[in-house]
Amino acid sequence: MKNISCFKLNNLTLSAFLFMFSFTSTSAFSEDSTAKDEWKFTLKNAYINRDFENQNLKDTGSWSQAASLFYKSKMLETPLNIADQPLTVGLDASIQYAVRLSSDKHIADTVLPFDKEKQSQAPDYLKHGATLKLGYDKFLLSIGELWLDLPVTAVDTSRQLLTSYWGTNLKSELTDQLYAEIGRVEKVSPRNEEDFRKFSFTSNGKTEYSDGLNYIDLRYQFSPDLKGEYYYGNMEDLYNKNYLGLEHNFKGKNYVLNSKFKYFNAQADGNNFNIDAQNIGLLETLKVNNHTFGLGYQQIIGESAYPLPDGFLPETYFINWNATGFFKKDEKSYHFIYGYNFKDYIPGFNAAVKYVYGDSFETTDSKKNHESESNIILNYNFQQPHLKGLALQYIRIDYDVKHGNDFGEDRLFVNYSKKF
Repeated sequence: MKNISCFKLNNLTLSAFLFMFSFTSTSAFSEDSTAKDEWKFTLKNAYINRDFENQNLKDTGSWSQAASLFYKSKMLETPLNIADQPLTVGLDASIQYAVRLSSDKHIADTVLPFDKEKQSQAPDYLKHGATLKLGYDKFLLSIGELWLDLPVTAVDTSRQLLTSYWGTNLKSELTDQLYAEIGRVEKVSPRNEEDFRKFSFTSNGKTEYSDGLNYIDLRYQFSPDLKGEYYYGNMEDLYNKNYLGLEHNFKGKNYVLNSKFKYFNAQADGNNFNIDAQNIGLLETLKVNNHTFGLGYQQIIGESAYPLPDGFLPETYFINWNATGFFKKDEKSYHFIYGYNFKDYIPGFNAAVKYVYGDSFETTDSKKNHESESNIILNYNFQQPHLKGLALQYIRIDYDVKHGNDFGEDRLFVNYSKKF
């Protein structure tokens, strides 16, 4: 595992990081620091089926059952003291297992591992990892399996087993307002694979690999209602990504208006690919009593589509991530969202509908194209004490494109979680 001093963060040097981290903080660092051991057991039954209108394409999907166990230890003091502050240590671990309940469709469904040579879906699969944690004062160093909710490296919960990453990161609340994190992620275990492997990127049939992702993430709370975030990531030999986000809440007597502005810039790192893409997004969300209304706009600018790593890693930092992404070269997309919480009638039940329309992009043979996606999302969390932790979710996706393949997709999840 490479030393943090090997980071290639353009003009941001290690000395700048050390200077920044030398500030003291009066606020306690809470993330990943627990006062007691925590265990979480989950069960997930997932039925996913995508039905293409093109009869020449095979429908994809599967039905599977998972059982997973996640452990997070409390931080224990060691005999080592630095400037009267003890060095603490902890260990986290995870094990995820899923078994296929449906018959083998002999086609990759992005849910289960797929053997290309045998053209076969795996009957089951197992993922596991562990993390060593070292704490000092307001700092936490994690080495091993990482669960990251950041640009490029999201934890995908939309299918069966969870995506995780392998590497090292250091995080701290530097002040009451400023949070900082630096890290190096060397490998990824995608949602439909067992093992950790190198990052890769494929474009026009060409695949290249990266030795790791070096990143810095800064979050600042300007005021109780306004916060900002800056992220820089260097995917070695593939591309560099910058992200800047602002989020503001305006609270009225009976409503809350949430405004999100997001800017992404991706540029090639090296000569393997021609990558030049920017993503500008704005989402306004109004919550009035049990109602939620959302209106958003997203535009891709530059000489290429916005790049995503191989392994079905979603960019959940987009203003509104969808099944089909809407990140094609020159694409403009318009987002409409409505949700309702039925807590006054059926406690635990909420529903949402989303519609996205994208245009101004072309096919590979220069035909003008447009696409749309509509989602219906239903969630129910059982309220009965003896069923606590049990939840249902149904998602219906309908995708239409002028030049391409339309499809309808159903996702049904039965989830159970228990912490102890």
